[in-house]
Amino acid sequence: MIWIVLLIVAAVMGVVIYFAMKSHNKMVADGKIISRRTNFMESAEEFTLSAVYPAQVTEAVKAIDYAEMRTKMQGSNEQQLFKFTGSTWSAQLHKLRDNGTQVVYRFEFTNWKTHNGMPQDGLNMNKLTTAVEKIFLSLDPNTQVRTVPLEFKTKHSIL
Repeated sequence: MIWIVLLIVAAVMGVVIYFAMKSHNKMVADGKIISRRTNFMESAEEFTLSAVYPAQVTEAVKAIDYAEMRTKMQGSNEQQLFKFTGSTWSAQLHKLRDNGTQVVYRFEFTNWKTHNGMPQDGLNMNKLTTAVEKIFLSLDPNTQVRTVPLEFKTKHSIL
């Protein structure tokens, strides 16, 4: 009797994993996400591209469909600082420097919650990261991306 229950549980888990992988592969094929390391949010991305007008970046950031990734965005063209808020995380995109011929923008997650060592909303974090990468590649196909490890603190909850 126990063997039958175990077989049913294993079959159900197999079906769930199959559909999760199928959904993941479809999002990768559609270009909505990129297959990444599970701890991708622990690094910032710096985008170096040929000089662009701040309004171009602002327009591209505002054109993203945030409803699909359950994210809110606020920011301004003047400051070139854009803040993103998800259900259990936040991130920011800002201009780091501009020397007239090249401009550098930095995208990083500023905080996120985990459960059993995994980010609680990693899928939407991946969607946002992919969308930001696409912005800069569309503005300058020769954009250079540098990954910088973040220095961060963790808070441990007893309960």
